[in-house]
Amino acid sequence: MNIEIYTRPGCGYCTNAKRLLDSKSLSYTEYDVYALPKNLAELQKRTDGRTYPQVFIENESIGGFTELLAHDKAGNFNQ
Repeated sequence: MNIEIYTRPGCGYCTNAKRLLDSKSLSYTEYDVYALPKNLAELQKRTDGRTYPQVFIENESIGGFTELLAHDKAGNFNQ
């Protein structure tokens, strides 16, 4: 499963999203939008979402932490 997550420093929801993915032993690619401004430009091309984190699964935007949690509760991460 291809998971990408756009984050920013000091974001509690970003931390919780990464903890959730780690707890499921799911690998993901993290893009820090503050460390590399090109990541922010790429994010803006991919979604209108302006909060963090922004999560993509299989190149589809699912939203932020709340949506990621709902995705998990729906059983989409069960292996």
